[in-house]
Amino acid sequence: MQILAIEYALGGFSQGELIEEILLEGYAMLRALIEDLKKAGHDVITAVDSRVLEHCQLVADQIIAIPKEKNPLKLLESYLAHVDGVIVIAPAFKEALYDITRFFEEKRVKVLGSTSNAVRICSNKYITYNVLEKAAISVPKTLLGYFDENLESLENKALKLGYPIVMKPVDGVGCAGLSLVRKREELKTAVDRVKNETQESYFLVQEYLEGDHASVSLISDGENIVVLALNAQHIKLGSPEEGSFYEGGYTPFEHPLKTLAVKEAVKAVKLIDGLRGYVGVDLVITSREPVVVEINPRLTTSYLGLREILSVNIGDEIVKASLELEVTPDIRRNGYAIIGKVRFDEDFTLSSEKIKAIGEIDGVISHILIPKTYLHSGEDIAVVVARGKSLEEAKQHFEDIKQKIYEVLSS
Repeated sequence: MQILAIEYALGGFSQGELIEEILLEGYAMLRALIEDLKKAGHDVITAVDSRVLEHCQLVADQIIAIPKEKNPLKLLESYLAHVDGVIVIAPAFKEALYDITRFFEEKRVKVLGSTSNAVRICSNKYITYNVLEKAAISVPKTLLGYFDENLESLENKALKLGYPIVMKPVDGVGCAGLSLVRKREELKTAVDRVKNETQESYFLVQEYLEGDHASVSLISDGENIVVLALNAQHIKLGSPEEGSFYEGGYTPFEHPLKTLAVKEAVKAVKLIDGLRGYVGVDLVITSREPVVVEINPRLTTSYLGLREILSVNIGDEIVKASLELEVTPDIRRNGYAIIGKVRFDEDFTLSSEKIKAIGEIDGVISHILIPKTYLHSGEDIAVVVARGKSLEEAKQHFEDIKQKIYEVLSS
């Protein structure tokens, strides 16, 4: 098949300033997906923002350069007659994934993933919450906050749930706009943080759940579901001043409530018609039960680790499931994989030679793409995937790769 594989940030869809943190994850997932599709025998076309094109290492058959402030969809339109299907990696923010999916549906291009209607439901966390709650799936206690309501009204909602509370956008991506609010004095800052990351007039006010952050990765053909794994997520929940961050994770996650978590995730996915291809379900596993937080109708970062330890080519499984062909039912897992961003608590000078050398280190799936001469303390430099026969071995492998990156930066 001739497949168009596109990623929102790297493909020029953001139409503005490039954000390195978002580019790092986007580049990692697009690079891995293209490699998997090529290994499965597909021809791949992709699109890359012209500002970072020279620093990308993609094995696509054709790369379309997207100039700054040009509409990628208009530029891609002339290629669609030669495309058999498209895989889209994009956030829920501002209905990005919905709009792009809908565009390809209207152009009669086969979307190798979820339908626009399924994407629309999952892109709004409150709509998803209502669907899940009505089906008696455990979800966080949730209220709606509004940007035009006063702090006293918002405080009453917080007191009803009980501090601490979580505030986040209904259409956010990752941890953008999310914060843990412990007292009334933090409410205004939390509202401001949410407002910067949404186009909606309302947001979520939720109970804080003590437990393990996790996700379930699945492949669906719209009717049958194959579970890939339960994954652990490292999420740092911060105050409204600090913000919250996804810092990586590992797979598989051998949790005592694993069977129940997988069961709830499968049940959640079956509720929403049109979920196809790769689907990720985020949960918090408390001491009593798994609680479903949201559904991602697209590739998630866990894919980067799963592709290292599973007996199947996930890219090809996405294609087969989307075409309603038989997916591989018996998937074997071999070892553990850790996915994480690398940063250091010191400053370094940078050069194109150093960035190139970091990109050539085995285990580095993504590195910074925006040319600069200085890396400040705490800034991400790379995304690393480390594998091991045991979790401890994978952790040691991750530290070894991190040390190699440090040596390059220090040279």
